[in-house]
Amino acid sequence: MIDGIISSVDNKMIKEARSLNDKKHRRFHGKFLVDGEKLVNEVVCGAMEVDKLFVEASKLHDFSYILEKFNGTVVPVTAKVLNSISENVTPQGIIAEVIMRETAHFSPAENEPILILDRIQDPGNLGTIIRTAAATGFNNIVLIDTVDPYSPKVVRSSSGGIFYTDIFRMTENEIISFCKKRNIEILIADMGGENIFKTQIENKNYALVIGNEGQGVSTTFKETGRAISLPMKEQMESLNAGISASVLMYTLLGKDI
Repeated sequence: MIDGIISSVDNKMIKEARSLNDKKHRRFHGKFLVDGEKLVNEVVCGAMEVDKLFVEASKLHDFSYILEKFNGTVVPVTAKVLNSISENVTPQGIIAEVIMRETAHFSPAENEPILILDRIQDPGNLGTIIRTAAATGFNNIVLIDTVDPYSPKVVRSSSGGIFYTDIFRMTENEIISFCKKRNIEILIADMGGENIFKTQIENKNYALVIGNEGQGVSTTFKETGRAISLPMKEQMESLNAGISASVLMYTLLGKDI
């Protein structure tokens, strides 16, 4: 259904959509924004449930191939209104309002890898990690005091990975207790750990922990799990968290993809 063109940035529907750029309002409404032609097309094709589409009126024809696949509400808006919703410097003219997926009780299948993100704070890092997790099969992602995965920057940098992963918010103690009960080995990314390329990971039930960009994983995780690392030349002390996580995920699951 296509409504009339909205030209006021103070329209109630537009103000609500714009509020979804803020974490508090995303949680309150249970929705987040997906901005741009490629990602909107992907989510409309069934990746997640879309509530409504905001489309720059002058581009309705350009996006007709997307609109014909969508049975919900299409809201034509002026360029000014679309720009007021988007956080992109150069919006592409289409934004989806997407309903957050309600994840069931945390219960990954036997031998299904778990990714634990311990206080990741950079949206770009989180988006990169989610993107690689979706690509490799780390579909169960546990967040501990980590930046909001539904922020526009994370959604954009995940390149659609956010659509194909299940995200759970848990405390450190909750996930450690869960792993102990299920005999899940906790593998910690740490510079002082075993060389991942020379290490045998015999237990197929494992959880990979990636720590905070500056401080690494918490002391509790260090005392609980087995540390693994990526070797590097002496002149370099560490790698970016997103890169480290990506290499480790591919190393652990590469043969099974």
